[in-house]
Amino acid sequence: MAEIFEKARELGEAIIESKEYKELKEAELRQEQDEEALTLLKEYSDVRSRLAQEIQKGDVDDSRIAEIREELEEAYEKMTTNDSITAYINAQRTFQAIIEQMNNILSFHITGKMPGGCSGNCSSCGGDCH
Repeated sequence: MAEIFEKARELGEAIIESKEYKELKEAELRQEQDEEALTLLKEYSDVRSRLAQEIQKGDVDDSRIAEIREELEEAYEKMTTNDSITAYINAQRTFQAIIEQMNNILSFHITGKMPGGCSGNCSSCGGDCH
């Protein structure tokens, strides 16, 4: 069992040394230092909270819900115009895809089956599981 934990530690170290992880952390730092980005994120979060509160009410006003959803869409659109936010979102997606691919490889080696079905053609996923 100790060997498994050692391999997990090594994998963790390799992940934090990866280009994708470093880019994610850099994008996160840039976003945290961008006042405009922080303001836009707070506005989006506030509108999202208002929508959740409105939905949780016992007597839902459909027109009010539609109004808040429109505000939420507008807040989201504003967020997507901010370079720090979009860089962070893209870095997150890239890193998450790598984590998912690693999980798929682990699953394949444990179960013999690739989640979602493995075609056997690694050019479709970039995997190295065979």
